[in-house]
Amino acid sequence: METETALVAAYQLDGKGGGTLLSVRQLREAWADPERPLWMHLDFRHEDVHTYLEEIAGLDEAPVEALLEEDTRPRVAKFRNGAVSTLRGINLNPGAAPEDLISLRIWIAPNRLITLRRRPLKSVSDVRERIDDGSGALSVPDLLAWLTEALVDNVGDVSHQLDDRLGELEEDQLSDREIDPDDFSRLRRSLITLRRFMGPQRDCLDQIAHGPEWFDEDTKVSIRESANQLSRYVEDFHAMQERALILQEQLFSEHNERLNQRMYMLAIVTTVFLPLSFLTGLLGINVGGIPGADSPYGFVIFLAITALVGGLVMWLLKRKHWW
Repeated sequence: METETALVAAYQLDGKGGGTLLSVRQLREAWADPERPLWMHLDFRHEDVHTYLEEIAGLDEAPVEALLEEDTRPRVAKFRNGAVSTLRGINLNPGAAPEDLISLRIWIAPNRLITLRRRPLKSVSDVRERIDDGSGALSVPDLLAWLTEALVDNVGDVSHQLDDRLGELEEDQLSDREIDPDDFSRLRRSLITLRRFMGPQRDCLDQIAHGPEWFDEDTKVSIRESANQLSRYVEDFHAMQERALILQEQLFSEHNERLNQRMYMLAIVTTVFLPLSFLTGLLGINVGGIPGADSPYGFVIFLAITALVGGLVMWLLKRKHWW
């Protein structure tokens, strides 16, 4: 959903799984109380994002720059009052490709969570829905654990989809059905991109799981489990990438083999007809003295000679096992 301001949503958690959706005025008042567990979700494409980060949240210049910088590779950076992390989520918006990832920038501090995105992210929407129906996070660290779990679950869904697609291509190849080689290229491109970003993201989750002392043990275990799950998906991406490469090489090998067979048959035909072409060319010159030119049996005799020569060439090719 597009907004005219950087604020997408803000919640005050009630500690029971639900939360209150806050207006800008209510957010300002609530943020002044450090004991209130708050979540502020922003769209950083809007100019007033600095107002929310600097004036309302009171962040220093360094974490603000870290949250808004162009580099979106997964990472974790610790600051005096909290930590910044950049994670990637699967773009499940209509028409999006699996490798078109969306960055989610996160500021985590005691009782405070700020997330920033450029495009809508289904993982965030799922967490918001759980809060709205009262079955969501109990605290800010728990909310971060929910977000990381939702991000990893969507990666798992895409992993299963790619694995199913790869299985279909394997079945098509075994059944000798026609396969577009670009299907393998598109699949490998998706796997390469996912593996490139999800590998570092797994390390980020490990760092977060061993993070601030104010994280409760349940939160650390949950985030650590998400990191382990993501690690398995990264291994799956690597395995699928190898499978796709083997299938693509096998497909190219089969195409080359068929092409070589056709070229081989053309070479055989050319070899058989080469002496015949020489004879027809030699006897087709318009000069006197051509044998059989005045004989009524000349053409028949010539056909017999060409058949004999053609048969002899084919016999020689068979004898030498060239055909």
